[in-house]
Amino acid sequence: MTSPIRLTAAAVLMMTVSACSMVPDYFKPTVETPQAWDSRQDALNVWPDSNWWTGFGSAELNRLIAEAQANNTDLRVAVARIRQSEAQAKIAGADLYPTLGADAGASRTRQGRQSLSSSGTTTTTGGNRGDIIRNSFSGNLTAGYQVDLFGGNDASADAALTRLESSRYNRETVAITLYSDIASTYFQLLSLRDRIRLANETLGLAQGILDLLETQRANGAITDYEVAQQRSNVATQRATLAGLEQNERTTLDALALLLGRPPQGFVVQGNTLTAIALPPVTAGLPSELLLRRPDIRKAEADLRAANFDVGAARAARFPSLDLTGRIGTQAGSTGMLFDPGTMIYSVAASLTAPIFQGGRLEGGEQLSRAQKLELEETYRASILTAFRDTEDALGATVNTGRQYGFASEAFNQANDAYRIVEARYRAGTVGFLDLLDAQRSVFSANDTMVQAALGRYSANVSLYRALGGGWDGSTLQ
Repeated sequence: MTSPIRLTAAAVLMMTVSACSMVPDYFKPTVETPQAWDSRQDALNVWPDSNWWTGFGSAELNRLIAEAQANNTDLRVAVARIRQSEAQAKIAGADLYPTLGADAGASRTRQGRQSLSSSGTTTTTGGNRGDIIRNSFSGNLTAGYQVDLFGGNDASADAALTRLESSRYNRETVAITLYSDIASTYFQLLSLRDRIRLANETLGLAQGILDLLETQRANGAITDYEVAQQRSNVATQRATLAGLEQNERTTLDALALLLGRPPQGFVVQGNTLTAIALPPVTAGLPSELLLRRPDIRKAEADLRAANFDVGAARAARFPSLDLTGRIGTQAGSTGMLFDPGTMIYSVAASLTAPIFQGGRLEGGEQLSRAQKLELEETYRASILTAFRDTEDALGATVNTGRQYGFASEAFNQANDAYRIVEARYRAGTVGFLDLLDAQRSVFSANDTMVQAALGRYSANVSLYRALGGGWDGSTLQ
């Protein structure tokens, strides 16, 4: 008779046999990488600092981002997804280890003597006179293990670990998006306040002209037509101001939401964009972008996980070997439980092979391969999108600077022209229509200049975001 020790040794030997992996060889998809950026030939090979927003020199912006890091709901969701991935990886990895279980039981039965047959059972008399009482105690220790013959369990565990890596990259992508959104929204708020202040100044100018026209009409120098036109201009300016104030309110509410707090009572102290520094921007080699953007790293991790899924789906089409072992004991008293004569040993192995599944397993492998093909294209698309984002942002930093310069010059010229026309109008050498045209030019040039200033900051933030926000490759553990 084969001893339990020999059977156990044979089982251990089978468990240590190397599994045959069904995972395909992984090759990272190739994407053509440009040698240099077209929009900024003078860009240095220096990447942004991980705390790039401090370059704007705004203590308030720094405080807002610090608050968002602690309270933003999207970041918390991303962290919760990391925890979910960790749990999924633990679940998937459990199939690589044996299972061990134990159970114990005790029972007591009473039976009348007249119902017993002469079986020779050891009994104890008690209770009603002549009844037979039986005590029974048992204990069992069971172990099981699935031999990963074709690497299916190992592939599933590797896929889960790779998805955990992907979830950490996703958290960094969410963080970069959040920080850039906060900076952009903050600058937009300051720009709106600049526009509101200038709109109020413009309204004051328009109201001053209206007062002058009403005085001239009272003296009979002009007609009601000129006064009505100017009143229309004043009303239009008031409507513009009301719209800007509403935009300020909604922008402030949006900023509060990014910080993970209700908008009620939320206050931002900054009042002008001119108080914000505009840091110089640089960009390194395009090839480095593949390592500096966590969204690209996430796309590549998803692809590697899909490659493991293909291996797991292939392995499911092959036989599986399950080993089970049991050690048990049963006795009429607890003192006899550990008596070698009461011990029962058993070791079993079962080989299961799928013969006909109606195409389910084949379809599962085909599905995994199709998902992998999709993720290959997603990976390529993420790289191309990153190159486009960076190229666009680099071009914007140049063109918005030029636009702001021209807009400032246009405003200065329009303002000078307005002062000249206003003085001539008061002297009576030009008509009201000339004054009206000069006034409208100042209104338009003023607003254009402020929006062009915002464009410079927005382009700067977009570039930081396109370059991966200064991310250094580390992830939240």
